Amino acid sequence: MWLEMSQNSVHGGLGWAFTECLWSPTHQNPSGSWSFWEILKRVRKGDIVFHLRGKSPRTDFVGYSIADSNGYQTQDRPPMPGQWAYATSFYRVPLTGFVPFLDPIPLGGVFSERDVQLREYFSENKSRPRRLHEHIFFVVQAGRLQCLNGAYLSEFGEELANIILGPRFGGKSGQANGVSVSARTGEQIAQVKARIGQSVFSANVRQNYGNRCCFPGCSVAEDRFLVGAHIARWSDARELRGDTSNGLCFCLLHDRAFEIGLFTLTAELRIAANSAKLAKSPWAKENIAPYEGEKIALGAIKPAVESVRQHWERIGFVPNRNDA
Repeated sequence: MWLEMSQNSVHGGLGWAFTECLWSPTHQNPSGSWSFWEILKRVRKGDIVFHLRGKSPRTDFVGYSIADSNGYQTQDRPPMPGQWAYATSFYRVPLTGFVPFLDPIPLGGVFSERDVQLREYFSENKSRPRRLHEHIFFVVQAGRLQCLNGAYLSEFGEELANIILGPRFGGKSGQANGVSVSARTGEQIAQVKARIGQSVFSANVRQNYGNRCCFPGCSVAEDRFLVGAHIARWSDARELRGDTSNGLCFCLLHDRAFEIGLFTLTAELRIAANSAKLAKSPWAKENIAPYEGEKIALGAIKPAVESVRQHWERIGFVPNRNDA
């Protein structure tokens, strides 16, 4: 996760504005690097980016976006580069899906309510070897917490997020939300936590299957075309959330076919075509039906049969005696 600090909504103009992308020069004027720009290259597609916006004394956490690609360097230029017009190239990360907090979280309230925890976090981070330092957005200066000037994009790891966003994100149970995080914004934060959990689950599932589609005969092995799919849906099986045995690694096509019930698995983890739905899909007749009865490729952790049975129930599949 990352935190972007931006003082206004223009931030570069059309296509480069606040929540449309992250961007920065690749170098200072006339030369030299800046670590809070360099880390744009570390952003990966799907990462969550929180937004801190405004000028003191009114600075708020206003929402979050999702990185729409990995960070990259480009010679394309923002329409309104402002003081960075000198740059010959830029770092850029397209963003998507901006979700505004229903009640923005005031930074002043966070600094006041989380003063002790944030000071401890700052001191602990400072004590680490330099190579292990996190790039964080605040400092302790003149005896008080304040934003670090120029910390455009900073790391926002789970421990720091726990402190700032409170128990809805996973902070200590004894830590109250306080006045900074309203109940309805707390619900939005809980959804972010769930999204992160699903992202971790997906990565674990893909790794378990060697980053290859497990459907028989499928050769897709590129991460951008793979999905760590749930067998029993996230919303239906709370007890199986995060469990790798409730996941299958499929390419995008086989993931969709599994989701809409064109096929399922038997208890022996073989392909079982759903004949009623298959009849309505020429593609499925050609690409699913020939693999009836073939076993999927398996990872170290095998799919849970109980999850498979839940999939049968959801898509209306009635197994024969051997399948059950």
